[in-house]
Amino acid sequence: MMSYKIYTMFVNRRELLEGAIASVARHMRSVVIIDNSKHRDLRLSDSDWRVIRPPVPLFCSQSYNLILEDAVEKALDVFFIMHSDAIASPNIIDEMLDRAQVLNEQARNWGVMFSNYDVLALHNAALLKDFRWDPYLPLYYTDCDFYFRLKLAGIEIIETHLPVEHCEGGSTTLKADLALETFVNTNYAGWRNYYIQKWGGERDHETYTTPFNLG
Repeated sequence: MMSYKIYTMFVNRRELLEGAIASVARHMRSVVIIDNSKHRDLRLSDSDWRVIRPPVPLFCSQSYNLILEDAVEKALDVFFIMHSDAIASPNIIDEMLDRAQVLNEQARNWGVMFSNYDVLALHNAALLKDFRWDPYLPLYYTDCDFYFRLKLAGIEIIETHLPVEHCEGGSTTLKADLALETFVNTNYAGWRNYYIQKWGGERDHETYTTPFNLG
C-alpha cells in the first residue's frame, strides 16, 4: 500500500470544507488542512484531522509548495490536493490509488493524475520533489504553469475524468471574500500577461520550451 495524504486549503466557507472532508471520510486519518483563514484559527472536532497553520495566510502557489515540501519530508509515495469546495464520489480515493499502483508497476513516468481537472488531483511525490509552483503566479495561472513545465520535462499527466463535484461552480473562496475577489480582478490581467511572456502564448498555445525563451 502506498503512503499518502489528502491535502486541502481552507480560507473561508467552513461548511464546504466539512462537506469536502466528509466525502473522503474513509480516509479521515490522511486528511491535512492548510489553514489560510484570516486568523488561522480553524478548529475541528475530529482529532484525526491534522491542521497546518502558516504564520500568515498563503496564496495557492505558496500552499502548493508547502504541501509538496511536507509530502517529501514525510517520505510519502503520493499525495492528493483537494479543493475545499470539492465533493468526491464514493471510493474515488481508492480508485486513484489503485490506478497509481498500476502506473508504477508499468514503470510509467507519471507525475499527476487528474479527476475533474485539479479539483482532486493525485501527485507522484518522488518524481515532483524538485519542482515548485511559481510564486509570481499566486493564484490563477499557477496550475497552468506547473503542469506545462511537467509536460516539457517529459512527465506524464493522467486524465481520468473521475467524478468530483466542484460546488457552486468553483471559486467559492473568492465569492465569499470581496477583498480577495477585488485583488484577483485587479491583478488577473498581470498574471495572464506574465504567463504569456514566460511561455510565448496563452494556455495551450505556448511557443517557448524554456521560461522567457532564455534556454
